[in-house]
Amino acid sequence: MVNEMASFIRIHVNALLSAFQDISLGKDSRSFFKVAASLLVIYLVGGWTDFLTLSYTCLAIVLTVPALYERCEDYADKYVMMGYLKLLQLYVKLDYEYVNRFQHEDLEKKKLS
Repeated sequence: MVNEMASFIRIHVNALLSAFQDISLGKDSRSFFKVAASLLVIYLVGGWTDFLTLSYTCLAIVLTVPALYERCEDYADKYVMMGYLKLLQLYVKLDYEYVNRFQHEDLEKKKLS
């Protein structure tokens, strides 16, 4: 029983450390940027308040937001979908204007080489 539990914990800890290694080495860039953004938000919010105030505020948000969402689910979903579509349009526009241009220039340089 104890060996099975130790094996279970070892497997999950190794998987977690492997994921952390992939993120830190840049193999999973999407997760890297998510972690960097969340750490930046924590840094900025933590600079404005002390730990106790931040903890109480997070607790209040965690307890009230699900109840409010359940009460106004239809309205919230409508506005979230509108925001998502606007962000998607912005992403497509930026991708077309900037990212594709750099990729096209890189391909031209490779053809000339």
